[in-house]
Amino acid sequence: MRYRFFVRAVAIVNGNARRLRGKLRAQLERALPGAVRFTSSLDEARSTIRAEIRRGVDLVILGGGDGTVVMGLTLLGEACRGAGRPEPAIGVLRLGSGNAIADAAVASEDVVEDLARLARGGGTRRSLPMLEVLGVRAPFVGMGVDAQLLEDHQAVDRVVDRVPVARRLLGGASRYALSVALRSVPRFAAGARPHAIVTNLGSPAIEMARLGPTGREEPAGQMLWKGACTLVAGGTIPFFGFGLKMFAFASSRTGKFHLRCGDAGLFEIMRSTPAAFRGEYFSEHVTDFLCDRVGIQLDQEAAVEAGGELLGRRNHVELALGKPITLVALESSPR
Repeated sequence: MRYRFFVRAVAIVNGNARRLRGKLRAQLERALPGAVRFTSSLDEARSTIRAEIRRGVDLVILGGGDGTVVMGLTLLGEACRGAGRPEPAIGVLRLGSGNAIADAAVASEDVVEDLARLARGGGTRRSLPMLEVLGVRAPFVGMGVDAQLLEDHQAVDRVVDRVPVARRLLGGASRYALSVALRSVPRFAAGARPHAIVTNLGSPAIEMARLGPTGREEPAGQMLWKGACTLVAGGTIPFFGFGLKMFAFASSRTGKFHLRCGDAGLFEIMRSTPAAFRGEYFSEHVTDFLCDRVGIQLDQEAAVEAGGELLGRRNHVELALGKPITLVALESSPR
């Protein structure tokens, strides 16, 4: 079957993605002839994206997990500024272990069909607000247990990848379960959590509860929350990786992101996991706000993650709404 291509599209695919095995590479190349680029390093991705932006594209389709997409957005912004060109629209192929951005784009498991649909001009274009932290744009950012889980997951990955049999047998879900059981739970149970102070730096921050605004609003300069940092995270999409729907208020008000601050203990986290997957986790140990800019101060360094990409360890960050992207969703609204 021949497809007619309505946009100048290119697919930038993480060549290290675990799903990229067997015949899938060739199938992707057939879905978008002459315009699929497989990259295996950050430098290769940077040079590839710069070349495509200079050539001129309307749609860049990023194939990988959340970390791949976030770094792709960073490299696209860098390339477009350098070339003096507007940023193209973004499509996403579900090829990672963490696929929160793919969830927002309603990407399916059939990456070949998704690529063909995007290349034919399918999908609905919508503006997606992004958060900016440490020079990186992402739809969710966190300090606390989420970043710790990511650190532990990457540590287990490095060990497993050194053992050929384990590398073949253990997929993303199995590795994640191992990292939680062997590293994250013992570390969380035994370690001292950093204490955080979160301050509003923008327009009035609105406190939210399960049923909506509580009536509390805090102007710039006011402390919003302090406590032992299990989680301080913000999102412009409901999803938080691995299917978690952590940010129920992410799209409830234009010009605001959902900030979630919590000091829940290990038992509550484990007991509340099913509710978190449904987007129904609310607790006296969790406080929610709608904000546009905040400062987060910790009494010790902690890992920072943006869209599934670790950004190192910090004891202070600012989190703010950044430049949005044009996301091509394959249905009219996220599932």
